[in-house]
Amino acid sequence: LDKAKDQVFREDINVIKRNANRLHGLVNQLLDLSKLESGNMTLRTSPLNIIPLLKGLVLSFASFAERKRITLKFNSEEEEIVAYIDKDKVEKIVTNLLSNAFKFTPEGGGVEVVINCQAELVSASSVNHKIPKQVRNDKNGFVEISISDTGIGISPDRIDKIFDRFYQVDSSHTREQEGTGLGLALTKELVELHKGQIKVESSEGKGSIFTVTLPLGKDHLKPEEIIEDKIETEEGVTEELELSTESDEQKLRSDIELVTETEKLLLLIVEDNADVRKYIKGNLNEEFRIVEAENGEDGLTQAINHIPDLIISDVMMPKMDGFEMCDKIKNDERTSHIPVIMLTAKATSKDKIDGYKTGADDYVMKPFDTEVLKARINNLIQQRKRLSDHFKNEGIFEINDTNVTSTDKVFLKKALDIINKHISEETFSVNAFTEEIAMSRSQLRRKLVALVGESPGDLIRSIRLRKAANLIEQNFGNISEIAAEVGYNNPANFAHSFKTYFGVSPSEYLNSKKA
Repeated sequence: LDKAKDQVFREDINVIKRNANRLHGLVNQLLDLSKLESGNMTLRTSPLNIIPLLKGLVLSFASFAERKRITLKFNSEEEEIVAYIDKDKVEKIVTNLLSNAFKFTPEGGGVEVVINCQAELVSASSVNHKIPKQVRNDKNGFVEISISDTGIGISPDRIDKIFDRFYQVDSSHTREQEGTGLGLALTKELVELHKGQIKVESSEGKGSIFTVTLPLGKDHLKPEEIIEDKIETEEGVTEELELSTESDEQKLRSDIELVTETEKLLLLIVEDNADVRKYIKGNLNEEFRIVEAENGEDGLTQAINHIPDLIISDVMMPKMDGFEMCDKIKNDERTSHIPVIMLTAKATSKDKIDGYKTGADDYVMKPFDTEVLKARINNLIQQRKRLSDHFKNEGIFEINDTNVTSTDKVFLKKALDIINKHISEETFSVNAFTEEIAMSRSQLRRKLVALVGESPGDLIRSIRLRKAANLIEQNFGNISEIAAEVGYNNPANFAHSFKTYFGVSPSEYLNSKKA
């Protein structure tokens, strides 16, 4: 980062740094759990006024709370509560609980930390002279740290499982937040290492309260668990957590204008992780135009509005997962032709089958090589191009191609029926076509160009002329009668259009068929 001067390069390095830090934290949590399990993790306690430490930890979340518009409160009736704690481990306990509270609290909600002390006041004469007078240090007392939120809450049947390793309260494809199920398991182990307790009260849809109770004094500790008997007084303020968030500017999307034939193809990236979305966009924006969506619901809307040439979508997303979004896209006439590549970290055969059942065209496992992703994209685009070239050369009279989805076959048949119904009407226009097929002009244009390689106007013209050629072969009548039958009241205009399309005049075409 210090050496990087280019802004785009610095942003890429920052993505690497954030994810490396996250991975480092997860590895440390696994190592801590392993040490606890093997009995190799020991307490290294010293007497510490925990109020500044806890207040500092809470304040480290202040800017994040502001960005998420979450009210953050810290309440303690005491300014000083001395406890024998392992500072590093208590920091992990509180940070994990606060992270969890913020993770599951929506914008406009609240997180509150309340400190209570249940102990008798003791005079300075009865304890070490370095401890201030009237401190709470009764060996039978305890300090209670409560962290409450107004988040999604936990259902009663799941509360007893939340401290299990790798258990996730929301393991569905639409879970709002990522997680590993390590944080709470480690938190519980660290609390119990302090001879404390942790409990949770929760109401689904209203929020949760996690309460950590730690004993005061040192009689509960082994001699080797006490490293010093003097009070630490430093402010326990930690660095602000580095959380991956998007600025409002990053979330703004520019309006996409109606594309022309010469512009780059349009890709829709649907991914709830801002870093992954940014990474994919950064590797593809030279070859493609990009539209972004941060969940399946938004992705479906963007797909209908912009009719992209291809969609790259994550599977696990909030509001609507990738499978449901893909299913809706493939069953909507406006979007059914769009190739969809699913990205997922789940590698089982069942997950792949679930993806293909929804109509997904390809499946790419995370983590992925961008060159592999590009190759998959180009492969699907080439498949679609070969299909459109086939229809452009052969017409859409035969639409039983195996590479066309059933929804697309229904759409093409409907389009063909509408044009044939009005084929003798010279005034039948693109506007009338879009109105009868119930699509906007831009939606219909992008759909037809992707499927058959022709715009609505070109498709109407090609069907008229192919029908005319068929009538000539059947000796339907003279050229003027055939021209009128396919919507050309001016025989000269018909002859010109016919020669432009087939390379020969109507009469030359007739003679060639007779020969």
